[in-house]
Amino acid sequence: MKLLINGNIISYNDKSIVMKSKIIDFIITTEYIVILEEYTGDDFDLVYCFDTNLYLLWKIKTPDSKFIGKKQLPYVGMSVNHGLTVVDTLGRYLIIDIDTGDIIDMFCNRF
Repeated sequence: MKLLINGNIISYNDKSIVMKSKIIDFIITTEYIVILEEYTGDDFDLVYCFDTNLYLLWKIKTPDSKFIGKKQLPYVGMSVNHGLTVVDTLGRYLIIDIDTGDIIDMFCNRF
């Protein structure tokens, strides 16, 4: 089945859910659908993981200051290479445990 996204509505396997904000990125694996919502000014933690039946498994945890310092910024993208990675507007890449939503590491790709 194909994942369909229309603004803030996700449809998959004949099921649909409505997210709070517009969906700006998504990743589909064999077990998970990971969604990134657009930042609207009231919550930075807008990465969600669903199973293939669109049941919410987790929402990303707020990063510890050891990863991001004192300032959290909106996430703008995601990728899956050696695990789930989300990137914020400062270019900080947070490595996420895709099974739990916990942030396990961080790196910055500045030049």
